[in-house]
Parts: sequence; structure tokens; C-alpha cells
Amino acid sequence: MNISQYLISYPYKLIWRVHKLIRKSYQVDFYCGGYTDYICFKSIHRLKPEIRIVARNRKTQNELASYGIKSVAYPTFPDMVIMARHLARKYPESRIIKIGMRHGAYHFKDFVASHKYNAFDNFMLTSTHEVSLATEKGITNGLAIGFPKIDPMFNGEITTKELAQLKDKLRLDPAKKTILFTATWDRNGYSAVDKWIDRIEELSTDYNVLVTVHQWLSPQKKELLANYQHIRYIKDKDILPYLMISDVMIADISSIIAEFCSLNKPIITFRIAEIKRFTNEISTMLDEISYRIDTFDELRDALLRAIEHPEQHAEKRMYYNRIMFDELDGKASQQAIKVIDELRGEL
Repeated sequence: MNISQYLISYPYKLIWRVHKLIRKSYQVDFYCGGYTDYICFKSIHRLKPEIRIVARNRKTQNELASYGIKSVAYPTFPDMVIMARHLARKYPESRIIKIGMRHGAYHFKDFVASHKYNAFDNFMLTSTHEVSLATEKGITNGLAIGFPKIDPMFNGEITTKELAQLKDKLRLDPAKKTILFTATWDRNGYSAVDKWIDRIEELSTDYNVLVTVHQWLSPQKKELLANYQHIRYIKDKDILPYLMISDVMIADISSIIAEFCSLNKPIITFRIAEIKRFTNEISTMLDEISYRIDTFDELRDALLRAIEHPEQHAEKRMYYNRIMFDELDGKASQQAIKVIDELRGEL
């Protein structure tokens, strides 16, 4: 703990104790760093709406409000806090129960330092396999619940009618297959965006082309994509419906691959140079669930193969779905609520 944390910690603890004395009911908060955090929590919140949403600052509070989400601004002084970020230090009172949860599906980059996970009382992970791997890394508090974010794709929450309306809104050509490009952030060599960004419009003659990118992708690249005339650049941060209307994904190493893999549809991935936190497990997984390419020139042929033979890699995709999610039954949010209620002492 550094000096600034000490300066925050003692006043926070004092104020928390005052709140605890005067509070009449048990308070559970979800600490929200942005709307993307809320999307990970939304299915849980739908089932447990009494959980208070706490915005990290006024800017985040305004962002949430633009989506119709009521929140209060940090700091707050709850009995329990849930978050999809490694910021347990924001709640330095030891008597606050702290629950962490995944921001992205599975761990498409290696685990960060174990102490960041162990700062929580429990950290909800996406599968029993992931818990085992976390334990090997010294993470002692992992619980397998699945991935609540993707529940709406499997429990009927996203309806066929809504998907049809989305296709109409995007003016997709029903005679064409729909392909979805995605890219992770382009710092430290993580992203393959530079392999396709200048040529993506070439595919619009034969395909409906959608694009979604990491929120931290360079602003100039996001602006370039947004200005293309013949592709649909997705600004919506809730991308599940877009996954459901797409026939093929083209990606690099973003965890959105896992979300698309859960639908057991064809995937094409660009190889990237070996980077820090890129594990052998993820590299092998990508080799087995997707068509692997190095250049844009290889993409047209890979797309034809993926569309003509969607069953290719299907068995491996199902195998890795079990590794990443245990069950794709749309009930991960209910499992998360069991964890919350058990720690509250309600079960």
C-alpha cells in the first residue's frame, strides 16, 4: 500500500463504520468503470435489481445514464461490492465482502498477478478448468460460474424478432453472408488490425461486413473504420446480437473469440507474433478452432472454406466451449447470484 492509499484508507474506514451504524439494510454494490463493465453484469442485475450500480466518476455516471441505467457516483460504503476490474483497493475496509468477476470471456491473455485476484473474497471465473489453471498460478479464491454476459444468447432473452429488426436496421443484404471483423487493442503487438484495416472494404462486394473493435484501439483507426462507406462499424458496446447475426468471425486474440465460439460458428484468426501473456494454451486453441492465416490475401480463400464447410472445427469448438464455459445453458447469472447470496449468508 502506497502513501496515497494510506491517506484514502483511514478516512474511508471511518466513514464506512458510520454508515454501517446508521444503515438499516444490507447494501450490495456493483462498481462500474464504464458501460462495458455493466454489460458483463447486466444479466445478473436483471435478476437482482436491488444491487446498486456505482459509477467510478461523474463521466461514467453520465455514460450509464445515456443507456437508461441509474447509478450513484463513487465513493460508496457498502456491505458487499462486486466488480469486473482489479480495483478491490477502492474499498479498503476488510469487512466489505468483495467479489470479482470476469470482464472478458475466459483468460485469452495469461492471468495477471495472483495478489490482484486474491484481494477479493471470491473471484468468479468461467469454468472449472479455468479455476484449476488459476489455482496453479496461486489464485486461491476462484469459483466456476460460467460467463453471465453471454446468457442472453442462450436463454431466449435476445429474440428472433429482435435479430430480424437488427438486420433490417443495418440494411443487410439477405443474399450475402455476414462476416464480423474484430480486433483487440493495438498496443504491444496484440492486434492484427493493421493486416486488414486498409483493405476491408474490398470484401463488401461479396459479403455484409461488420466491424467491432476494442474500446482502446487507436482513435485514428476507429475513425477510419467509422468513415468507410461500405461496411457497418458497430458503435454499440453490447455486441451479442451482432455475434448472433454473423456467419463468420475474423479476429486476432481478443476474448470476443470465445463469445463467438460459444455459438459454434466458423472463425478465422490472423496469426500474430508471440507476445507477453499470450499462452501456449490459447495459441493451441486458436489453431484448433479456427482457420489460421497470416495475410489479407489469404482471407478470401479462408472465407470460402469457412462458409462452404461450417462443420470444420465444430467438434473442437464444442470441446473448447466445455473448457471455457462448462455449460452453455444461459444460467451463469443464476450461478453468480448463488455466490452472492452464499456470501451474504442467505443460503
